[in-house]
Amino acid sequence: MLYQLLRYIVLILLLQSNGLLFAQSDAYVAKLDSLKAKNDLTNWIYEQLDKANDHPQIATNLITQAQRQAWRKTKTADEHFAWLNLLSTLGYYQLLDGKILQSIQSYESALLFFRKYQVLSYNVVEYVIKPLSNNYTRLGDYERAIYLQKQGIEFANNKDEAAAIHANMAISYRSMSHLDNAYQVVAKGVALQPSKAIRIMLNNILADVMYDDEKYAEAAAVIRTNMQQQKATNAETAYWLIGSYTTAGNIYQKQNQPSLANQYYTKALRLIDQYFVKQRLRERANLYTKMASAYLAQSNFMAANSYAKKALSTLNIVNEKGEIVQSQIYGDNTLVDVFMVLSKTHRLLNQPDQTLKYIDLALLTADKIRDEFAANVTEERLQNELKKIVEQGIDISYQLYQRTKKKSYLDHVLELAEQSKARTLLDQIRRNQQQLIRPDGKKTELLKKQQLEQQISYLEKQLIETGDKRLVKEVESLKFDLALVDKTIAKKYQGFAPSDQIAIDLQALPSHRFIEYFIGQHSTYVINICQNRVVDVIKLPNAEDTRLTIGNFVKTYFHQGPSAMMNNPQQFFNASFEIYKLILAPIKLKPNERITIIPDGVLGYLSFDGLICNRNYTENISQWPFLIHHYLIDYGFSIKTIQAKKQQHSDDGFSGIFLTHQQRNQAQLTNITKEADLISKEVGGTFLFDDDVNLSAFNGLFANSSILHIGTHAYLSGPNKEPTLDLGKEKLYLFELSNTANAPNLVVLSACQTADGVLANGEGIISMARGFNAVGSLATIASLWNVNDEAAATITANFYKQLSVHKDPVLALHKAKLSWVQSEKLSNSMLLPYYWDSLIYMGKNQELVIKKPYQWKWIITSAGLVAVVACLFYFIQWKKSLSG
Repeated sequence: MLYQLLRYIVLILLLQSNGLLFAQSDAYVAKLDSLKAKNDLTNWIYEQLDKANDHPQIATNLITQAQRQAWRKTKTADEHFAWLNLLSTLGYYQLLDGKILQSIQSYESALLFFRKYQVLSYNVVEYVIKPLSNNYTRLGDYERAIYLQKQGIEFANNKDEAAAIHANMAISYRSMSHLDNAYQVVAKGVALQPSKAIRIMLNNILADVMYDDEKYAEAAAVIRTNMQQQKATNAETAYWLIGSYTTAGNIYQKQNQPSLANQYYTKALRLIDQYFVKQRLRERANLYTKMASAYLAQSNFMAANSYAKKALSTLNIVNEKGEIVQSQIYGDNTLVDVFMVLSKTHRLLNQPDQTLKYIDLALLTADKIRDEFAANVTEERLQNELKKIVEQGIDISYQLYQRTKKKSYLDHVLELAEQSKARTLLDQIRRNQQQLIRPDGKKTELLKKQQLEQQISYLEKQLIETGDKRLVKEVESLKFDLALVDKTIAKKYQGFAPSDQIAIDLQALPSHRFIEYFIGQHSTYVINICQNRVVDVIKLPNAEDTRLTIGNFVKTYFHQGPSAMMNNPQQFFNASFEIYKLILAPIKLKPNERITIIPDGVLGYLSFDGLICNRNYTENISQWPFLIHHYLIDYGFSIKTIQAKKQQHSDDGFSGIFLTHQQRNQAQLTNITKEADLISKEVGGTFLFDDDVNLSAFNGLFANSSILHIGTHAYLSGPNKEPTLDLGKEKLYLFELSNTANAPNLVVLSACQTADGVLANGEGIISMARGFNAVGSLATIASLWNVNDEAAATITANFYKQLSVHKDPVLALHKAKLSWVQSEKLSNSMLLPYYWDSLIYMGKNQELVIKKPYQWKWIITSAGLVAVVACLFYFIQWKKSLSG
């Protein structure tokens, strides 16, 4: 009797939700016990699901409890089918409760379960693939959504199901700003001639696409026609009408008619109140947010604040006092929107501290979202969007510092700027560290991850080189599997903090000067860090002018070859001095300082050493006031990537690969042999040439060298512009480095444009140098533009000569470049920065020890002399013995 009473108490506590209590009846509990006694797992599951469906307000708790109470795993086909129902139903109710991340996890579990047991009788498209892809769309992970949607179309059971999936795919493409693709899939869905309800859904999405395409009048006409054809008679028809009203509100809001927009938002909200009393929480929160934005447009700050707070309450991140509980914040785009509406409200009310608070919360929410992302391209797209939010936060922090002079606001500017830099790279570094845990029989997820990454690398390489589009589907499938494995690993091995939890430790930095740049949409900020603290932040107006000025300078004088510099050196001199005045002169530098530059945007294409730092022009280039004469400069992707812990080689092994391409279609590198010969005089180690160089040899050297020198062609390949190294008969792509366990401390890339690549706004330049950093190299020396062969050979050889003396690679490169500038040249033009300033040091500085080469000629000569002396000695002794 006591046991039964305690059981009821536990059940009541477990089933409490939103102030409601549901007490299990004696008959119901007895039935469950009876089914368990019969070992009837199938009907036991269905009893639990029936009860959950009868009580939707607490369905999530009921099904979660059923999961925990199951006494064994499923064995038969019927049990597999029932368990799939349990998982997918749980995902459905979790989404209605606004718990999107938990919903995704449940649907992913269902998909994995379906794959494992091949429950082909189950409609996995309708009950798993569609809702899971929709959840990915809500989070912004459109790559995974589209992968699933394509699968869903293939297995659709009827034209309505297929048309509905086309509609969902159009939402994904629209969200990626691929509007042409969105129009196409909407048209394909309409061509299937689906039912009236599906046509209405397709037209709603068509209006949304037109809205994004700035075709507001056409979008309004489509949505008006759509609304005339609809009437809310039940939950399903009400849901589609809610969508129509919401789209209509968006259009009127965009047409600067916020009052009319709110009328439609209110209509949508009434339907939610009527048909979804305790459900559709995300839709409700989204409408509250849109209404807040509309009231804000009417300068009704009280109403805007009220509706934004209603949205937060609906999303369940506030306590009973209405205060935000930061620990309850989760990844959701609607939540980002709410915080941004609140930040704008407080900004208009001239409350900067509150404005900054909500911007920080929006960025925190976005970081929760990125934890769910699978693809680098998805993270890069998020970074692009977040940079706009970051700029607002930096601007507010800057204003607050100007007003109060509190140093904490300067620190906050740095923290915000770091959120817009190389975050995907930092995640790659962390994942690579995670993978260094050696896989064994007990770590099958890590082994599976390695195998999947190897398969993906192989197929992506085939795709680039053959253009076989049939491989696309297989690559997408493997990447989806990899995403699921990554999530499992993240839960199991939690010793590696996400990048958003890695703090900036200024005290751990070297005490020299760091200059970090942030180039936003409106302004450029220069963050001046010295003696382990942020000493100042400088705001430069007209960011677009800055971008254009630097971009045109780099393109004209470097990326298009040396002709513009050679033909009009004075014009280059003046342009370079203007760049210096713009980006560096505002900081009061001391002579002979050491400086680490953290660039942003187009600044990543610029080397600072060759900038002109005063206006006194002379025709004698050897007397030009280059920055290299005054400062020792290196570069970093971000402070966090510099501080990220990496495994370091303890040996001093050097390896070099050199390809002249004499037997290939590629342009011959005529000075590569000279480069290798010069280097071999300065450092001892392994040297491989031409036919001896292949992927296998490269991988071996990569894993076992402290310094790896690479002299070959580099370029961008395929539609995604993958940075590529030409290894003669084979090629090495950036993505092939993703599963490398060990990496050199320093990679020297004397190939052309190895620090160049595609600029991802808010992330940085996706280059070959960056790839080596991602897989564990502490630093790279790489080229920003097409190098002159003779200059590259001489400077790199001199680098190793200097390194043997100073052991400091930054200082060694500085002295090697300076030696070129200060030496006599046959042509004055060879002293122009185009020829000597391409190579830059990127990453963490370190002490490197190299072995001097064996001087075989001296050794042989010495050995010969010793032999001669020995022979002479023995001859004399022999003569003495004869005379005696």
